[in-house]
Amino acid sequence: MEKTLAEFQQSIIDGDSERTEALAREIAGDGAVAAEDVFASLSAAMEEVGSRYETGEYFIPEMLRSADAVERAMAILEPYLFEQRHDQSGVVVIGTVKGDIHNIGKNIIVAALRAAGYEVHDLGVNVSTAKFIDKVRETGADLLLLSAFTTSTKPALMDILETLEAEGLREGVKVVSGGASHSQELASEVGVDGFAADVKGTLAVCRELLGG
Repeated sequence: MEKTLAEFQQSIIDGDSERTEALAREIAGDGAVAAEDVFASLSAAMEEVGSRYETGEYFIPEMLRSADAVERAMAILEPYLFEQRHDQSGVVVIGTVKGDIHNIGKNIIVAALRAAGYEVHDLGVNVSTAKFIDKVRETGADLLLLSAFTTSTKPALMDILETLEAEGLREGVKVVSGGASHSQELASEVGVDGFAADVKGTLAVCRELLGG
């Protein structure tokens, strides 16, 4: 199955949706592949696609083909991955911040969190500060995950943190940020509680922040 996961990862990089679907069915049919291994392959594939885009090897059409491959794979894999769900881990609000419409990585994170037992409220992309705040208040969220792909999103991140403080919600929720434009330095500047660069890191920091 290690070979299948490698082929699965490569098919996403290649933007081969049909091959990706076939391999996703094989993974689900096997029944013995750990969810974390599937998410690691998904994350590594999209990291490679993002890297190729940054270097000019890939353009928007190639990224869209890979995104389509991921979406088709997740439609097949989510029921299988959710069978491995653990007991309720916590309540999460997640979204891509205002000014950013990237959602591929976020969608993978959402699936991984749900498979890990979190109650996840996905607000989508280009999410306003007000919408984040309202959902945190409504759900009593334990964690707020902010996805930011582009480098221009720092003001939006800071506005969310400042508004949480002003609304008296900051102490009750742990905030995690991540995305292609992110670094630990930026996360520290913004003032979030945790930073994650991939699926594995996100799950680890969420467990750590909730004392798991």
